[in-house]
Amino acid sequence: MKLVLRSSIALAVLIAIPFFVALFLPRQFTVMREVTIDRPKEEVFDFIKLLKNQEKFSTWAQIPGEREVTLRGTDGTLGAVIAWKSADPNIGVGEQEITGIKPGERIDYLIRFTKPFVSTDPAYMQTEFVSQDQTLVTSVYIGTMNYPTNLFCFFAKDLIGDQMEISLGNLKRLLENPPQDDSAI
Repeated sequence: MKLVLRSSIALAVLIAIPFFVALFLPRQFTVMREVTIDRPKEEVFDFIKLLKNQEKFSTWAQIPGEREVTLRGTDGTLGAVIAWKSADPNIGVGEQEITGIKPGERIDYLIRFTKPFVSTDPAYMQTEFVSQDQTLVTSVYIGTMNYPTNLFCFFAKDLIGDQMEISLGNLKRLLENPPQDDSAI
């Protein structure tokens, strides 16, 4: 009987440790990635400010599966929203709203997920002059994970960072090697 009691206590302690550790871990994380694009700053900003253009370079917009995408408001302006809806849990349901614009420099977003999880997180992209034909693009996402899921913040940060790097690489390739048809950009 003592062995069963000791084993049960040991198991309870092992299960409780991660929950205890999560009490002391941050619930918010910031992911930032940068890329230098060989194009003028104005051209880069004019492209990234349009929500519809994210469909061309964002890894999240290119997840295979059927989805419905809608745009509300005037794209590239304060209050414009791009929304997506899919039965596929890898895509889910959510929207991204432009909440701030500093013309030629920075565009702020609020990203709202409703399925398969509920979350509202800020993000932004900014452009900085490097030279006449080079622009530094910085993409930032600020995520929040409630207790006890904040135990996974480090994994989420790495996963999101990897996806941001791929998206910025796609953006660089797209802008530095535009399709022959100028209407595609």
